[in-house]
Amino acid sequence: MTFYDFILGCVLAFISIFVLLYSRKFPHFVVRQTRLPGPSFFPRVLAIILLCFAVYFFVEYFLRRKEPKKEKHAIDTKSLLNILWFCTVVLFFFPFANFVGTFLALSVLSFLSLIILKSRWYEALIFSLVAALTVHLIFRVLFKIPLPEGILFTGLR
Repeated sequence: MTFYDFILGCVLAFISIFVLLYSRKFPHFVVRQTRLPGPSFFPRVLAIILLCFAVYFFVEYFLRRKEPKKEKHAIDTKSLLNILWFCTVVLFFFPFANFVGTFLALSVLSFLSLIILKSRWYEALIFSLVAALTVHLIFRVLFKIPLPEGILFTGLR
């Protein structure tokens, strides 16, 4: 484990704490005075899993930092820019989804992410639309969880 793994643990901890705090704003699901898991359940489960990975990286870093280094990996600017891009996507997904809607935001951001990762444009387009449609069908149709429709398209109705 290197110092970069420690940084990854910090980023994972930051994202999980952000999601845990943000999901507190989600409405509660109450049926006949019984509180059931609502819209905040799935994000909290994912945040707890991310927090467990962050703790793993912290523990590994502090237990193994005294061992001699076996390999040294050079960090190139392309990898750093990819990490910066994905952190930006994570931070700005919710505001962007509130503006244009979840389906369009997920489609656009996943398409751009795949293009940045050097995927073919038609593969990126197909995957992005299938991913957005899958999220829409699972959460909106199956679980009946309201997803942001977007200010832009709500005003057109």
